[in-house]
Amino acid sequence: ECATTNHHHHHHHHRHRALQTERGGACVWRGSECTQNKANPPAGMAPIDLAMVRRRAEHNEGMVSTLEEISLHQQEIEKIEGLGQLCRHLKILYLQNNLVAKLQNMHRLKELEYANFAVNNIVKIENLQRCESLVKLDLTVNFISKASLLTVHTLDANVKLEDLYLMGNPCADFGGYRAFILGTLPQLKKLDGTSVTPSERILAKQELPAITERLLRELRAEGVDVEEAMRVSDARDLAPNEDDVADMLELPEDQRPWCPATRVAEQRETAVQKENQEAAKKEHHDRYFNIDGSKKVTRREGFPDLPENMDDMRQCNEGGCKFLLDDSEDNKSVVLDVQVGKYMDTSLIDVDIQTRVVRVLVKGKLLCLVLPEEVRPDQSVAQRSKITGSLVINMPKAFLKP
Repeated sequence: ECATTNHHHHHHHHRHRALQTERGGACVWRGSECTQNKANPPAGMAPIDLAMVRRRAEHNEGMVSTLEEISLHQQEIEKIEGLGQLCRHLKILYLQNNLVAKLQNMHRLKELEYANFAVNNIVKIENLQRCESLVKLDLTVNFISKASLLTVHTLDANVKLEDLYLMGNPCADFGGYRAFILGTLPQLKKLDGTSVTPSERILAKQELPAITERLLRELRAEGVDVEEAMRVSDARDLAPNEDDVADMLELPEDQRPWCPATRVAEQRETAVQKENQEAAKKEHHDRYFNIDGSKKVTRREGFPDLPENMDDMRQCNEGGCKFLLDDSEDNKSVVLDVQVGKYMDTSLIDVDIQTRVVRVLVKGKLLCLVLPEEVRPDQSVAQRSKITGSLVINMPKAFLKP
């Protein structure tokens, strides 16, 4: 495959080098004659559909879903579409010599390693962020302008990209073109067929700020709308489609890749759980609240009776207080710290300590906790922190470990 690929490169690079100037306007080079592209070509001259892909899948017994390589050159294709749905395991995609104007709909081609878009009508570099396996990208002889150098940075998401072809594009005429590309994409090993040396890469990185400043200055002087030139679509922002979501729902949670489809899948699962919880909550609410929202259960006047058997003790936190139950630093006491707020009047707080239970009433709401070990209620002390207002209860342990 490599040999033929390289052959193909030399073949069209040299043939089109000289033609680049003739390709003004919307003149499209194809084979040996130049056909003037009509102002309004019929919409979607040759859509990429199952029939087209199947015709091109003979080498794979016409099997489309497992296709790893497809050649769709010279098909008058105007739009990249369908490939992500039809053959998502593509590793090699030849789309040269078509009429493609925009890089798009590539976000499901996660295994794509080599994409050839030479001799198309592409204007900006965009939408390739999710092609995470991309190693080689050929954009020779397109219409990527000097202003579109501001879109090259979108390829920094493609960490495996080593080999990039941009020659024959107007952007290659910019004075600092090579250094700008190499400074922006330090992962490249080859640009336009020429290897990148380590020293060249370091130099490019150092020169990048100055070159970028000069590029912006020149573009503004040429009247280019810089903001518009920088505007690109990011494949990572796309709403995932239903196939993606269905795929994620089938995977066990711990095996799902973190991507938009996973988030949608998980949100849907959560929505079902939430509906069930809401129903239970409503039932609970109706039991304890009046129609006007006032609570049927009044505040407690005092501590409820303790159960006969301490094993039946139910823990609760009716007021939803934040608290921390822990050993003291010297391990001699159990300490409960309840956040009750600085301005809560101490008269609204009541404390009850038993050998294995501590209970606190805050404004009639009960916090009841079973203690990890027995304590001495008679030696226990409850105090308010002067700084935070927290209630701190210190309960000496009944049996100290020697």
